[in-house]
Amino acid sequence: MNSPSVVAPEAFGAKRLPAHGTKVGMVSLGCAKNLVDAEIMLGSVLQHGMEITSCAEDADVLVINTCAFIDSAKEESIEAILEAHQERALNKRPNQKLIVSGCM
Repeated sequence: MNSPSVVAPEAFGAKRLPAHGTKVGMVSLGCAKNLVDAEIMLGSVLQHGMEITSCAEDADVLVINTCAFIDSAKEESIEAILEAHQERALNKRPNQKLIVSGCM
């Protein structure tokens, strides 16, 4: 089985954050598979020298791991994305990133 290819953020004109000192937050929605995926992503975050924060407001990078299995899960995912975007716009700091992952 081939692993999915990863596209560097620079391909889209995005700038990389310096790894050390970057705080990453995670919101995981949906099934146990998403929780396992979130744990794997957070493990990679630690391996790359970044910090994990449980406070979304403190995160330089906030990852929302979405679920789209049923309509109510899709709605919850959309609400979480919109809420996070709105919160981050209100408390804007330089280089903040919002990443959406998962089934959606």
